[in-house]
Amino acid sequence: MILADRHSPEVAIWQLVESCGYSADLACWVDLTAAAGPVLDLGCGIGRVARHLAAQGREVTGVDLDPLLAGDLNRLAEGETVSAFAGSVTALGELDLGRERFVSVIAPQQLLHIVGGEEARRQMLLGVKERLAPGGTAAFAISEWIPEVSRRVDVLPDMREIEGWVYASRPVAVEDRGDSLEVIRLRQIVAPDGSLEESGDSIVLDRMDRFSLADELARAGLHVTENVEVPQTDRHIASVIVVAGHDAGGG
Repeated sequence: MILADRHSPEVAIWQLVESCGYSADLACWVDLTAAAGPVLDLGCGIGRVARHLAAQGREVTGVDLDPLLAGDLNRLAEGETVSAFAGSVTALGELDLGRERFVSVIAPQQLLHIVGGEEARRQMLLGVKERLAPGGTAAFAISEWIPEVSRRVDVLPDMREIEGWVYASRPVAVEDRGDSLEVIRLRQIVAPDGSLEESGDSIVLDRMDRFSLADELARAGLHVTENVEVPQTDRHIASVIVVAGHDAGGG
């Protein structure tokens, strides 16, 4: 399954390098979307989860804020049961997604950490409640961790070779911002002629845990039904998938 190629926009290639080598959670998403019916993948990106689910027989609709990512997913997933739309996950009720309700709504990996703070999450969760079919399942991945303050990071880079071009990305520092963390990366591209291009990138992640998320879900009219643990790997920290449904009488 090709998730990006040299025709892909640069943002898609870097997502492939930095995120798409992660697979520890994929079996969990397959299990959580086992109920017959359409799946809504929030923050779908280039389809790491969406295309895996489609290969397991799911019909998946993806939403991503970046139209370049949504467009590239549609290009590469042509003929698969995946369709992607550009739009904000904080305005789900306003998006034309081809259907009103979904049996499963999922938010894999870092989405809740980067959506834009508590108010943005509130809007997103209210939209999830609106889009979730009665009796359906909503599932949200979060990472619960407390890193050392402003520590340097010494890990091997994530790397991909794409048609003779080598892409490498390595986190070099984590800065503590109190309620959030900034992860700073060094990105490198080696062209087929051996020339090297370097750039920096950073992402700010809001701190969250399963208990604060459960409170936010309750305020949106959703209740937690279980927590699914995703174990740590040699390259990735552990995470938890918080699973929720409509409150009694909701939907």
